[in-house]
Amino acid sequence: MAARTQWQKALARAKERFTPANVADEAIDTAANTIGGAADKAAGFAWAHRGKLALAGLLGGLFYGRKPIAKATEPLVGKARASIGKARETLLSRKKP
Repeated sequence: MAARTQWQKALARAKERFTPANVADEAIDTAANTIGGAADKAAGFAWAHRGKLALAGLLGGLFYGRKPIAKATEPLVGKARASIGKARETLLSRKKP
C-alpha cells in the first residue's frame, strides 16, 4: 500500500512538472540563467582586460579616424614643416664660413 501511495505521489509530481506551462517556464528559466552566466563571464573578462580593450579601442579609433584627423591637422603640419625648414636653413648658414 505504501508503494502504491508513493507511486501516485511521484506520478502527480511528474504530471505537475511536465505540464506545457511548467515546461515552458523551466525552459525560459534555464535559457535566462545560461544567458546571464555568459553575460557575467563576458563582463568579467572585459573588466579584467579593460586596459587592453581601451588600447584596442584607441588604436581602432585612430585607424578609422586617420583621414579626418589628417585633414584637421594639415595646417599645423604645414606650419611645423616651414618652421623646421627655417631652422635648418639657419643652422646650415651658420655652419658655412
